[in-house]
Amino acid sequence: MATSPNIHSTAAERKMKHSAARLSIIVALFLIALKGTSGWLTGSLSVWASLLDSVLDLFASTLNFIAVRAASRPADEDHAYGHGKAESLTSLFQAIVIGASGIFIVWEAVHRIKERHETHSEAIGIVSMIVAIAASAWLVRILRRAARETESPALASDALHYVTDMYINAGVLVALVLTALTGSSVADPLISLAIALYIIKSAVGLAHESINVLMDRKLPLEIDDKVAEIVARYRNEGVHGFHDLRTRRSGSEKFIDFHLEVDRNKRFEEAHDLTVKILRAIETEIPRSKVHVHTDPTG
Repeated sequence: MATSPNIHSTAAERKMKHSAARLSIIVALFLIALKGTSGWLTGSLSVWASLLDSVLDLFASTLNFIAVRAASRPADEDHAYGHGKAESLTSLFQAIVIGASGIFIVWEAVHRIKERHETHSEAIGIVSMIVAIAASAWLVRILRRAARETESPALASDALHYVTDMYINAGVLVALVLTALTGSSVADPLISLAIALYIIKSAVGLAHESINVLMDRKLPLEIDDKVAEIVARYRNEGVHGFHDLRTRRSGSEKFIDFHLEVDRNKRFEEAHDLTVKILRAIETEIPRSKVHVHTDPTG
């Protein structure tokens, strides 16, 4: 039986994840201050809905920062597979809170459609939303790059929050422009309703993905195909195939476990060295993978 040594994020990756998570908190604080001022001056429900989303972003980003730091800790006696699922637990909790906020906005929007509420100083709100969109777009670019390079579920969900924030801010911008041009107060709650439904949809998708990871759903079929391709390269060296392939994900790490079928005529040392060679090849070609192989004599 051969097992890879512990594989965890490099120091550079950990630094990138921590830096991106910290920046997310700073941007969220800026957006809260911006939208809070704008909402108070305009009285727009759309702006207040967007402010609520930013408050949730701050909450989510803070949790992500804590989760990213926890997930970066190496395996120990009580957590042999590491702490990567802290990120998925955080993402699930975020999804629940985001969904609840969406339901609240739906209730408030329906109430304001029935009882009209006038807005004012729309120009201030318009400028605020333009600034908020630009800030969110800049942050999303940084978070997506960090999530892609580190394969962090927490940063990926954080990026999703701010993509949602961009759409929400764009919707608020449209509502304020329509209100300023037409004087109608119905556009504001109607767009708030659309924003809330989008928030709920995003929360359901995030919850589904988080639950899949927590329930140890297997990795995509591309991983199975890659393992099969690598094992097939060693058929001329006495490898007959493999079976009982199991895969799962925890944080940024991918865990791969299977039984390797090696010619029974090989000496123990040869079979072991061949197994290690295949194990190393898989870890090299599937980034952030931790491979566990049991060698079975066959043939």
